[in-house]
Amino acid sequence: MDAGSGKETSMDELVPKDHGEEIAVFRSQVIGPVVHRQLTRGELRGALRELTRQKFRPPGAERTWHFSMPTLERWYYRFRRHGLAALRPQPRKDAGRAKALDERQKQLVCDVRREHLSASAELILTTLVRQGRVREGAVSAATVRRLLAERGLDRVSLRGTGEGVERRRWEAAYPGALWHGDVCHGPVLTGGTKWEPLRIHALLDDRSHYVVALEARSTEREDDMLGLLVRAARQHGVPETLYLDNRSSWAPSGRWPTSIGAGPSTLTGRPSRAPSRWTSWPAPPTSSSSRPRAWARR
Repeated sequence: MDAGSGKETSMDELVPKDHGEEIAVFRSQVIGPVVHRQLTRGELRGALRELTRQKFRPPGAERTWHFSMPTLERWYYRFRRHGLAALRPQPRKDAGRAKALDERQKQLVCDVRREHLSASAELILTTLVRQGRVREGAVSAATVRRLLAERGLDRVSLRGTGEGVERRRWEAAYPGALWHGDVCHGPVLTGGTKWEPLRIHALLDDRSHYVVALEARSTEREDDMLGLLVRAARQHGVPETLYLDNRSSWAPSGRWPTSIGAGPSTLTGRPSRAPSRWTSWPAPPTSSSSRPRAWARR
C-alpha cells in the first residue's frame, strides 16, 4: 500500500532480462536439486546421474532433452564458484558460421546425434559429407559441436569407468556354448521420398567367432531377434547361453518354440561402447570376452 496515495502497489515481477539470463535460470533449475546440498563427491555423482535420466525442456525448445553427466557437472561447478551469471551461454567467437548449414541440414545433424548419442561431432560431419548431405569444408567439427550444445544435444558417453574391477580375458570352452547377439544402427536408407532406418541384427558364436546369423531390417523388436535366433538354432543347433546387451527389445519373454527343444539361458550386460558398435561386453564381472570386434564404425 502506497502511504501517500493510498493505492495498492505490486512488487516488480522477477523475469529474465534476456534470453541468456533465461537460459542461465533454466540451467540453475536443472541442477537445483543438488546445488545447495552438502554432498561428498560420490554422492554428487550419484545425484547428477539421476538427473541425466530426467528430461527437461529448455526455453524456446519444442521438445524435452536429457543432459549428460559432463554438462551437469560443468553447470554445477560454475554455479558454485561464480553464481548464476556463470551459467549464461558464452558468446561465440565465430557467431554466424553455422549459417553455412540450412535449417534442414541442422535438423539432420541433430537427428543423427539423437540416434547415436555417443557419436562425435567429427564422425557426424564426416559421415554427412561422405553421403553428400553437407558440402565439404562448409563447416568445422567445432561448429557442429556448438550447434549440438546450443540445442541441448551435448555428447553423451555410454562407457563405464570400470574403476576397481579386475577384468580377465576369456572365451567359451567350445562352439555352441555361448552366442553373442546385438544390433548395429546403419545409415538411414532413402527410396524416393521414403526414409527407412537400417538395423543389422547379428548372432556370433564366441568360441569359433563364426557369424551364425546376419540380417538387415528396419526395426529392432523382440520378434526380430526371436525370429533370427530361431532360424539360426534350427540350422546350427540351440546354444547353451545367449549373451545380449541390456536393451529390453532384445529380451525374449519366454516365447521360445518348444518344437526345437529348450531355449538358451539368457544373460544381459551393459554395452561397453556406443550402440552403433558391436564389440565385447563385460560378461561375468571379473572377466572380459576374448572375442574380437565383429564390426566397429569409426
